[in-house]
Amino acid sequence: MPYEFKYDVKDDEHGADQYREEKMDENGYLTGRYGYKDPHGLYRQVEYEASKAGFKVSSIKTNEPGTENEDPADVHFEVEKNSQPHY
Repeated sequence: MPYEFKYDVKDDEHGADQYREEKMDENGYLTGRYGYKDPHGLYRQVEYEASKAGFKVSSIKTNEPGTENEDPADVHFEVEKNSQPHY
């Protein structure tokens, strides 16, 4: 039942990157993250977890315009102005 996978795609022609990684332990507890970076350097990374109790996003890291540091719906939102991705 435990597993682990990931991928990382770099689009050199258009300058965009995407990735995802996920793993599940022997108890069925799943953790993962996925994200992207666009050609202008804007990015978003979402970290999540899932278990028998359900799916939950634990944090979002981004430098997207119009976002602010806040914790809506029990999710930690970390906004970094004018910064590069943390892949």
